[in-house]
Amino acid sequence: MRWPARHPVITGTLALVLVVGSVWVVRLVALARSVDDAAAYWSKPRGQPGGLTYVALGDSAAQGIGASRPANGYVGVLARRLAAKTGRPVQIINLSRSGARIRDVLDTQLPALAALKQKPDLVTVAIGGNDVRAFGPARFAADSAALASALPAGTYVADVPYFMHGRWERDADEAARVLTDDVRRAGLRVVPLHQALEDEGWRAMLTQFAADWFHPNDRGHRVWANAFWTAMAADPVTEQP
Repeated sequence: MRWPARHPVITGTLALVLVVGSVWVVRLVALARSVDDAAAYWSKPRGQPGGLTYVALGDSAAQGIGASRPANGYVGVLARRLAAKTGRPVQIINLSRSGARIRDVLDTQLPALAALKQKPDLVTVAIGGNDVRAFGPARFAADSAALASALPAGTYVADVPYFMHGRWERDADEAARVLTDDVRRAGLRVVPLHQALEDEGWRAMLTQFAADWFHPNDRGHRVWANAFWTAMAADPVTEQP
């Protein structure tokens, strides 16, 4: 039995595919344009001075790419939680850059951190996802060790995000273990982001990612924030004065 070309099921399915595809393309274009918007947003300190200073290092995730607006990325979420728990104003200095790798943190972001006039009360780093996309084990190991030795004491360092499947996940798992070992040896604070994202399971692909299925959306950024916040639970900086 052959259905006619104009059968309502076929026509309706094609229409649905076109609508969904069009929406996806629009969202993908908006995501690409958001990179410049986020960079402009974080080009100056955000929040309120006179209280805690929070410095964020990292890549596009720290920029809030994928979130509905930069302030809804995990960095903004953490700052709001910190202000709510301590009752103190929080100012964010976001030195991250979209597309950054570990070497970019070492060469650009850490010198910018060292040049700040005020000493930060909190420093977070989430980096390595872009390194995994062009993974070289020896290079990553060298850069990871250099990063761990260069970060200031007390820094919270997320290991590499979970890539879900295939070669990328095998590389990400190896990178996460290398970075975790280096961070612990340096006496810094590990944020087990890889495990936190893996625990979310495959359903996260439908609920926690932006249109490119790489960057987290608002819900995904809250998962990232939760991983950091859990690691910070016993930190005196998160307590009320």
